[in-house]
Amino acid sequence: MRQSDNPFWPKKSILNPQPPRPAYVPVRRVKRSLTREEQKLVDQAAMQKFGIPVSILMEHAGLAVADVCEYLAGASTTPVHIFAGKGNNGGDAYVAARLLFTRGFSVAIWDCAPAAKHQGAVRAARDMAIQLGLPIRPAEEFDPQSFRSGVSRMINDRVSGIPCVIIDGILGSGYVYSRPLPPYLRNITGLIEMSRVRGARVLSIDIPTGVDADNGFADPSAVCADCTATFVLPKHGMTIGRGRMCAGQIRVFPIGLPINFADIALG
Repeated sequence: MRQSDNPFWPKKSILNPQPPRPAYVPVRRVKRSLTREEQKLVDQAAMQKFGIPVSILMEHAGLAVADVCEYLAGASTTPVHIFAGKGNNGGDAYVAARLLFTRGFSVAIWDCAPAAKHQGAVRAARDMAIQLGLPIRPAEEFDPQSFRSGVSRMINDRVSGIPCVIIDGILGSGYVYSRPLPPYLRNITGLIEMSRVRGARVLSIDIPTGVDADNGFADPSAVCADCTATFVLPKHGMTIGRGRMCAGQIRVFPIGLPINFADIALG
């Protein structure tokens, strides 16, 4: 009887070894975070190569922020205070404000750049919020003493005592650590920190204000968030150093793009 015809002949043995497996070669190197420049390239690819306007990306980002805020608030009776800058982060904040207002939340928008001339999708998002009747006031007028103190800042909708949710939409990944926050922004972030100490839950959009997206360095007055809703991939600076401490819980949203869009856009 030949070896191949013998049913009792071991399929794997010293005399009958299996051929070596070929080395595993990954199809694509999967990125885990984005630097400031990579984030710009991803945005450009979405708008220029795939024809997705910034207003659509802003709507998806605002929807993600509104969903996280609703979870943090626990109930629609929790007031929401939204700090909006003049850039795309501010546009995301205006969209989130509009969506939360339509869900029954009490929403107040605090303008961190009242003298700025908003343009493009940011201006459109701001105008829609105004048309709904949402109050927009200068951020310097915000008073953390106006709401009661809370007993807990835990991210758990079963824990009571939260006075409000604060959304940080002031600055995004464009902040550079070598340029300190100007004094008026430091005053605003100080008001946010005072609110956090009193029990408010803080939600940052994309990356906390004052955190460098490249190296994790953070301004001494940077926002310390309980949760950060970031888009496509986390920014590298919020995964290391003090930036990781400021980011709190990190939740990633694709904002209408494929889950591996960063790998596609960056080649």
